[in-house]
Amino acid sequence: MFPSPTTGGWTSGLRTAHPAPAARIVVFPHAGGDARRYLTPLSRLPGDVELLGITLPGRAERAAEPPAESVADVVRGVRGALRRLPPLPTVFYGHSMGALLAVAVADAPGAAPHPGAVVVSCGLPGERAYPHPERLHTADGLNEIFALHGLPAGALDDTSLDPRARALAHDLALTRRALRAVRDVCLGVPLTALAGTNDPLVPGDTLPGWAAFTRAAHRGRLVEGGHFLPFSPTGADVLLEELTAALGGVLSVRPDQRAASGGTSQR
Repeated sequence: MFPSPTTGGWTSGLRTAHPAPAARIVVFPHAGGDARRYLTPLSRLPGDVELLGITLPGRAERAAEPPAESVADVVRGVRGALRRLPPLPTVFYGHSMGALLAVAVADAPGAAPHPGAVVVSCGLPGERAYPHPERLHTADGLNEIFALHGLPAGALDDTSLDPRARALAHDLALTRRALRAVRDVCLGVPLTALAGTNDPLVPGDTLPGWAAFTRAAHRGRLVEGGHFLPFSPTGADVLLEELTAALGGVLSVRPDQRAASGGTSQR
């Protein structure tokens, strides 16, 4: 086994690297979250699957850096980091905010790397699925999002918040931008979307909205659980099943087909 790959702060290995990995999963965590938390539900994946976590600036080992101000900054940083890694058949997995960022990075035009499949859980499929889209990009709309996550109004400017709460506030502001940034995305790779039956933040009835985000195969699955279903026994089992299926799909595609499948939207 080898040290886990790390590139420029944006990615870090979630477990000890295999000497000859067969595939890679890139994990985009939820707002305020740490990708290392996802090692628990993903630990049952085969040892030759490389697990990489995305770390945004402003938290963990990047706590001294200013938070990301735009989705474009995240896309540029993550793609640059992934480009420095050896090419492998890749699946992007994103939860909640991470679902939006995974789709945005997967959609970015230009040279590889592009994922061969995307799996998302408990993510809102763009701003059209927001309950009051006309309010989303107002100050009141942002405060409504803060309130849903237990933060005070004006959290971005509240110096009394602890570092974890400040990171969450900045991530929620980024999530709001991401909801708009992905609204016209239509990927050329298979996309699987999971939603919880009892999710107070992303209702299950928004799940069909993800079908518009790919012109390839789409699968939507409603799973018993709430917003953090990947960390429940049932949710973890379902996530493992869907990621295993996605890996099987990308491993069956020839390298020239993988290169041709990436990322510009077409609608």
